[in-house]
Amino acid sequence: MRTFIAIDLPRSMKTELSSILREVKQVSTGGRFVPADSFHITLHFLGDTDDIVSVANAMHDAVRGIRKFNLHLGKYSSFEKNGSHTAYIDVKGELDELNVLHEALEAALSQHGFPRESKRFTPHITLGRSVTYDELTEGELISSISPNASMSVSAITLFQSERIQGRMVYTPLHTERF
Repeated sequence: MRTFIAIDLPRSMKTELSSILREVKQVSTGGRFVPADSFHITLHFLGDTDDIVSVANAMHDAVRGIRKFNLHLGKYSSFEKNGSHTAYIDVKGELDELNVLHEALEAALSQHGFPRESKRFTPHITLGRSVTYDELTEGELISSISPNASMSVSAITLFQSERIQGRMVYTPLHTERF
């Protein structure tokens, strides 16, 4: 099964992100947008694995010594890859704590036989992929969207990712609190 580990977001933050997503959709000419109930902050993409016990053990090891910390939404942005844009919201707040958690998770997963992520960790919340709009519209969005939702992080969650009736559905399999 296809899996990833992430920070799930509270309803209030998902509501704020839904408002932003509506604005992005209104000015875009298309894209594959993330459903509001699927917003999250990815910590590690595992890919296909059925070894949920080892993943859960790694998550347990990773959160030892981690304290609760606060995050909030940053600015809207996007990056271009192969001519299309991935739209996202930056994550701000106690990033030192988030980076400690991320590194602890990477180390624990590695000790349990899972490969480390090859790309640099950049905390963000994806709003959509293959989002299209003109450059002027993108600039206006970047300068006008400034969300203010925040959250206290006290857990990480293992999700299964599967396509059901044409849409991605993320099902929580295990949550590790700290």
